[in-house]
Amino acid sequence: MATKPKSDFAKNSDLGKRMMNQSMVVLGIVGVIIYFVYFGELAPEEPIALTAEITQGVAQGPKSMIPLTLEIKLANHTKEGTALTVPSPCDTFNWFLTGPDNEFVQSKRSEGECPAQTVSTWLDAQKAMNETFSLELDSTRVHPGEYNLFIRYWGHEKIQRITIE
Repeated sequence: MATKPKSDFAKNSDLGKRMMNQSMVVLGIVGVIIYFVYFGELAPEEPIALTAEITQGVAQGPKSMIPLTLEIKLANHTKEGTALTVPSPCDTFNWFLTGPDNEFVQSKRSEGECPAQTVSTWLDAQKAMNETFSLELDSTRVHPGEYNLFIRYWGHEKIQRITIE
């Protein structure tokens, strides 16, 4: 008994169903990738990434400074080392604090005279440099609430949202 060959309409119908299924799978994969990138659970690595962790200490009194410990990590994710250069030693690390509406609150205190001398260092490929800084916030300017801490370290910038308790 011979089987009856499929008509052209049936062949096209099967092809259309397969194409529709493949399209749905591709859309699903793209949707999952967009979801994870948007919500920060999957982030493409930047070549040079600056990360910061902030820990708030306890003020010693009602009018004393609010201590913050800032741990900075500058990581080189490239396959080649990179030179880090700033115009003066005072520019290796700077910060300023703004309120939720980006109004200025406080910044790093001036260290007085700073020599106008270029400073450089080298960050090897696939390596990171870590440094810890102590920040003292003026309790007459800074009150409990949300703030933005703008950080510049070796010419790389980051905005870190912080909550002061």
